[in-house]
Amino acid sequence: MSDLTARPWRPSRPQKIIAVLVLIIVWTAIADTWADKGCTLPQGYRFVITHGGSPDRDQGCEDEPSGPEYTDRYYG
Repeated sequence: MSDLTARPWRPSRPQKIIAVLVLIIVWTAIADTWADKGCTLPQGYRFVITHGGSPDRDQGCEDEPSGPEYTDRYYG
């Protein structure tokens, strides 16, 4: 029998780094759509995860004395 056995494909280290960088860039771009709706960028990062992506037309943040707060009745 030969020592050549089929190995499953595994990404190399540079491929993993590039994939993570692309993921961070996409996450930032989607978080920025929340920032366009009045939210801070850190809130945008959180909302991308908790709301599953970019905001709907009626989602955003309203100015409150304590800072921007999420609302599902955004008219901005």
